[in-house]
Amino acid sequence: MTNQKFNSIIAKRIKKLRESSNLTLEQLAYQSGISKGGLSEIERNLKEPRMYTIVKICAGLGISAKDFFSFDEIDRFINEL
Repeated sequence: MTNQKFNSIIAKRIKKLRESSNLTLEQLAYQSGISKGGLSEIERNLKEPRMYTIVKICAGLGISAKDFFSFDEIDRFINEL
């Protein structure tokens, strides 16, 4: 259950960051070097992204991994472990 919750939090974070950057799935996929289908599956929480994939998504968004993981929901999740 914990792993599923973590994946769900990550999926929502990616989608939120993509949308707040006004990027389409296709644009972020191109900028991060990930297939559009793969990115879509990650955002819909159908596929678990590896850390390397998250780093590539961060590069596509123009943010650091530190910025990616700096948000309240992940802090709450970590505190519940």
